[in-house]
Amino acid sequence: MGRRESRHRARRGGRDSARAASFGGYRAWSHSQANRGSAALATLHGDFVVAMGGKVTDVEVPEPANPETAKTVRTEYADKYLALAKEWRGSPTGALALLEAGQLFAKLGNSDRALEVFQQASAEAPATSPIRGVLESRIGHMLEAKGDFAAAAAAHEAAGAVPDFPLRDDALADAARCYAEADKPEQALSIYQRLKSESPDLKLPPHVEARLAEIEARGFSSAPAAAPAAAPTATAAPAVPAAPATAAAAPEESKPEGATAAKP
Repeated sequence: MGRRESRHRARRGGRDSARAASFGGYRAWSHSQANRGSAALATLHGDFVVAMGGKVTDVEVPEPANPETAKTVRTEYADKYLALAKEWRGSPTGALALLEAGQLFAKLGNSDRALEVFQQASAEAPATSPIRGVLESRIGHMLEAKGDFAAAAAAHEAAGAVPDFPLRDDALADAARCYAEADKPEQALSIYQRLKSESPDLKLPPHVEARLAEIEARGFSSAPAAAPAAAPTATAAPAVPAAPATAAAAPEESKPEGATAAKP
């Protein structure tokens, strides 16, 4: 019995060692993949800076003197970033490549394509990655520019829901502001009260603070809730012409009577 148990322990120990070795190998491979992805992204960025007339070591991307050159280079490298994103789809490298491509499309004046690329990047980025917070924040601001405040608010709120996104409080403040602009006071007030509870030291722009404080003072009722007060005025108006309508009907009925009286 003792030998059998010792053999069982030895086999189990061997399996555990194999699992540990396998996990260690996966982690090493994962780190190696991440490093390769980062290197590919850095190389492409360096090539782009050089194509724009700068040096690989430049922090800022220079603007060529010839606008056509700038347009051609941005178009070319937007496609290259998209290709890199496809190769590294589902990884931080892929999400960052899409972010770069979207920014280039925005610079080219193609805001619809930029928004489409940012939305794709957000959908493919890991849910808890700060990159997703950056992407949703960009999406929110672009939707604001289009006047779609309800969708913008949802995007800002999604950015604020990413735990490791360093600007999550700012994103939630943007969400509250956009919900207010979209005439959704309940959502605006809910986020505003949450911000005051979780981040009491957060300073909002004065006009945003004033708007949200006004909504808070009204509670969950907003301007549309006061609309029923106008209903009596609208109902009372038809009551005035009601009498003439009855009077007008009387002559119609008197004609048959007159006709009947004339028969004898």
